[in-house]
Amino acid sequence: MKATVSIDWCAFTVKCEPIEENGERHSSTYDDVLYIIEGILRLNREQFEPMEYGGRHGYRKGVSFNGIEIYYDGNSTTMGANVSMSGDGCRTYAQFFPMEELLQLIHEGAREGEINPTRIDVACDDHIGLLNLKRIIEVIRDRRLRSRITHRRGIFNLGGADQDEGDTVYIGSEKSEMRIRIYDKAKEQGDYEGIWNRLEMVNRRDYARAVLDALVTNGAEMGEIVAGILAERIAFIENDDVNISRCSLASWWAEFLENIRRIKLMLKEKPEMAIDRLAMYFSDELAACVCVLSEAFGDGFWKRVTDHGKTKLKRQHRTLLLGVGGLT
Repeated sequence: MKATVSIDWCAFTVKCEPIEENGERHSSTYDDVLYIIEGILRLNREQFEPMEYGGRHGYRKGVSFNGIEIYYDGNSTTMGANVSMSGDGCRTYAQFFPMEELLQLIHEGAREGEINPTRIDVACDDHIGLLNLKRIIEVIRDRRLRSRITHRRGIFNLGGADQDEGDTVYIGSEKSEMRIRIYDKAKEQGDYEGIWNRLEMVNRRDYARAVLDALVTNGAEMGEIVAGILAERIAFIENDDVNISRCSLASWWAEFLENIRRIKLMLKEKPEMAIDRLAMYFSDELAACVCVLSEAFGDGFWKRVTDHGKTKLKRQHRTLLLGVGGLT
């Protein structure tokens, strides 16, 4: 990828054993904070100071160090403790240890069920001019954007008073678990001389976990992995075919990605969502057959089909049923 790639936000929760003190239950304590600082982050407890305003996000207390914030003592006993590292916090941490090492620790903790990654943002800084904002605006207005991002509301949104000279392009809605933001970083900085365009990939919840897994297990450099994820999710294209799926990539976008192979994120689908999708397929594709068989054989036919189906269930079917409270 022809860009400098870095982690620009990293947030995760740590499972803690709730305690009861003076008749009140607490999701986490300062001892848990010390474990996070010294055991997970491998930093010095003396670097962190209590937050003047206490906690937030449902936590009563918090400590911070140059953009690295740790919240604890949540309103619910299941909240554990929360670590939030802004862009400044990620850069602070990188002064002590590579961010890749922290991602590895978070990934290992997630596999053991002790850590839950909630947000992983990646920044791609272009100093060549390939992500020219005005050109991107024109391409999107010309409907030359192919996207696999599920929530397409707000796929083209410009900030700023002058809509032709907007500050930011968003791909995906504000509530999307993956949202791409492209903007003129030099303009934002004000005093920066030269070209500085930034593409940020904001990943929350399931997408944060999936992107983390790709970054840790893929075995390639971060820039190559991020380019592969982007290549799978969006494409700026040429209008050279009536079928949008066959249109070729815009030359500047291909150059930016350096024609990297696509990387498909492994998202863990919620059981209830998979059941709904299966029901929709059954209703859409097999409704006529269901009608014919019901009229021909009566309701007893479906009892025989269901009993026979139970003998043919595979592991993935049982996992779906267990996920929604079936086969108990």
